[in-house]
Amino acid sequence: MTDGHQQARGQERGGLATRREAVEECAPALFASVCIATARRGPQLRACLESLRGQEDAPAFEVLVCSTGDPQVVGTVRAVFPQAGVVVTGAEVLPGAARNFLLERARGQWLVFLDDDVTVRPDFVRRLANLAADHPDVAVLGGPNETPVASTRFQVVQGAVLASRLGAGPVRGRYGSRAAGPADETCLTLCNLAVRRDAMVPFSVDLTCAEENEVLDQLRRESRAMWYDPGLVAFHERRGTLGEFARQMHKYGRGRGELTRRRPTSVRPMLLIPAAFVACVLIAVVLAALVAPLLLAPLGAYLCAVAAASARAARETRSVAGALLAALLFAVVHVCYGVGIWRGLVTLRRRSARPAVWLGTPAPAGAKV
Repeated sequence: MTDGHQQARGQERGGLATRREAVEECAPALFASVCIATARRGPQLRACLESLRGQEDAPAFEVLVCSTGDPQVVGTVRAVFPQAGVVVTGAEVLPGAARNFLLERARGQWLVFLDDDVTVRPDFVRRLANLAADHPDVAVLGGPNETPVASTRFQVVQGAVLASRLGAGPVRGRYGSRAAGPADETCLTLCNLAVRRDAMVPFSVDLTCAEENEVLDQLRRESRAMWYDPGLVAFHERRGTLGEFARQMHKYGRGRGELTRRRPTSVRPMLLIPAAFVACVLIAVVLAALVAPLLLAPLGAYLCAVAAASARAARETRSVAGALLAALLFAVVHVCYGVGIWRGLVTLRRRSARPAVWLGTPAPAGAKV
């Protein structure tokens, strides 16, 4: 990270702390502030909010939602949580900036980040509170995001691909359960993440995605402890079509590329393998056409690895069609993610966040809102 960017991040952190102090003067802190950024996914957001409303024996928490470009969100949120705080911004605001609007207004001791297309179990907030009490030295808590039970075969295979070693490599722990214990970004993801408020740093406002990876890297540098618990699970709706999945993987890759360009030391070399894969395939194809077809042999080895991994991933559906679908999805992950990394390395977009409109209503002290 450049000195200028470090200075800017420090100023942002100081400004965020000042704004939090102003919020705390208005009302005592709740246990948690559940922060959700959303954009034109009304049905999924409604399901997410319904799962939060169904929390059992939970400590007091508040719900804060940032809508980027979708005015209908206000009605959706208020229908489930009438007292929830809502921020409305322009559609061009990137996820990091959207979440920063919520951080400024959060009153909870813990900041809980959920994607708008996840649902949680009725004991989610209670389990989070128990984990926070059991691990008072931990600044970050998280768990897996798993495929919902009522998913299509395409979505089930998609989840199996993402949870596999070949599909997601070192970050496969985000998509499947592992043993509870100390954690880092390889098993923590922003769709299901809790950060102690006094440890939180602002998100970057100019990253396509992967903004949580920069935050987690900063907290790691500060020696903040992180903990993963498989019971702290969120059920994440997988993409419904191949095109949506391809765009998602490209977006993930682009965010990783942008972060790599900004902070090279934060990235594990294994995460850049898809970018190297895309480059190697292109080079091999060109050389094979110009020199010798045998240069495509490594590609054959890759296809064998995909076939073996596809057979394992297809166990979720127990069908030949599932294996063929898994093979296609592995290729989509590697190519789209790899192309996205290259795009992020070359172009880093910078967008200033437009003013947001706050539609929140303060809740009674200690109430669940």
